Amino acid sequence: HALIYGALDGSIGFVAPVDENVYLRLHFLKERMCNGLPQPAGLNPREFRAQKSGAASSRELKSVLDTVALRRYVSLDYAAQNRLAQQIGTTPLQLLRNVRELELVTDVL
Repeated sequence: HALIYGALDGSIGFVAPVDENVYLRLHFLKERMCNGLPQPAGLNPREFRAQKSGAASSRELKSVLDTVALRRYVSLDYAAQNRLAQQIGTTPLQLLRNVRELELVTDVL
């Protein structure tokens, strides 16, 4: 099941349920990537998404996975993938599988 919605600014959004273990793994990955990797133009992706969505702060979006940020994991070199995976207590292969699952769900759009 999923929810596709249109926003007032003309954008289209997509919300789908994710298994709790997968969510926690990807949430921690997103946090580690935001805090540990250099960001394009020095921008904070959490605050960017909060501003873009109209949320008052990034805390309002804490339970939402940012697929754009997570897809960046796939393009990292193996050493960086391995380091991030070790920091959250999993393997790079498991994270790649989870990101791929998320891409398959969201590729509807």
